[in-house]
Amino acid sequence: MAINPDHLLTFIRVARLGNLSTAAGELHLTQPAVSNQIKLLTQAVGEPLLTRHRYGVRLTPAGEGLLPYAVATSRALEGARQYAADLHGLNLGTLNIAASSTIAATILPGVLATYHDRFPNVTLHVQQGNTQDVMNLLLAQKCELALIEGPVSGLPLDLKQQVFRRDTLRLVVAPGHPFAVRTSLSPDDLINLGVVWREPGSGTREVAKAVLEQAGIQTREVLTLTGTEAVKEAVMTGLGVSFLSELSIRRDVEAGRLVCPALDMPGLERDLSIVSADEDLLSRAVRVFLTSLVS
Repeated sequence: MAINPDHLLTFIRVARLGNLSTAAGELHLTQPAVSNQIKLLTQAVGEPLLTRHRYGVRLTPAGEGLLPYAVATSRALEGARQYAADLHGLNLGTLNIAASSTIAATILPGVLATYHDRFPNVTLHVQQGNTQDVMNLLLAQKCELALIEGPVSGLPLDLKQQVFRRDTLRLVVAPGHPFAVRTSLSPDDLINLGVVWREPGSGTREVAKAVLEQAGIQTREVLTLTGTEAVKEAVMTGLGVSFLSELSIRRDVEAGRLVCPALDMPGLERDLSIVSADEDLLSRAVRVFLTSLVS
C-alpha cells in the first residue's frame, strides 16, 4: 500500500501533540478522520506507529523511525509550495527568448527594462540573430519564443505566429548620394542600382528582395554584410544604398548620417511577429513578457 503524504503530515502533528483530539483541532478535522488517517498510514507501513496511554498517545519504535522521513516530506512539500509561489509571483525564473537583430536593437531594450523593473529576480536570457537564426533556435528548443521580421513559411503545427507590430523598410543612402536631394523616387530609379544587402536569412533582405522581384526591378549586389550596423556603415561610406528598417535608422537619419528619400513602391511594409508554442505551454516568465509586449 502506498503512503499518502497527507497522512504523514497528520502523523507529524499527532506525534508533536501526543493527542488525537488536539491534533484534530489544529488540523480542522474530526477525531475519527485523524484516527482513520493514522490507521491507513499504519497499514501502509505494516507496523504499529502509536501506542495509547492515559493522557493520549506516544510513538512506538516504528513510529520513531518513521518520524524523520515524515518531517523530511513535510519540508519538501513546503519547499515545493514556496517554489511554486515564487514562480507564480516571478520572484525567480528565466525569460529565455530570441529576437531578430532589428527587434533586439530597437524594441526589446525598452520592453526588457520595464520588465526587469517589475521582476528583478527573473534572469533575462536573450539571443540575437537574423530571422532564420532565431527560428532555428526556436525549432531546436533553445528558446521559448522568437521575435522575427517578415513571414515564415513551413511553420510546424505546434507553433503559432502572432503579429505584434508593423514596420516599414526604407531606402537609405549616404548624404552625398545623388538620391539624397531627390524629393521622390520611382521604382525605375532603382534599376541597376548598387545595393548593400543584409546576409541571407535576414527578414529585411527577404522582404526587400521579394518586393523588387515582384516589381521586376533588377539591382546590382555590391556587398553582403552581416547585421544592420555593418550595412549602415557601408552605406554611409558611399559603397551603395540599402533597404533597412525604419526603426533601426531613425537616429541616424535625425543625425544626418543617412538620408531616406521618398520611394513610391508598395509592399515594403512588413509584420513583426511572435512565434511560439501555445501559451499554456510557456513558462509564466514568458507569458507575462508577452502581455507587456503586445499591450
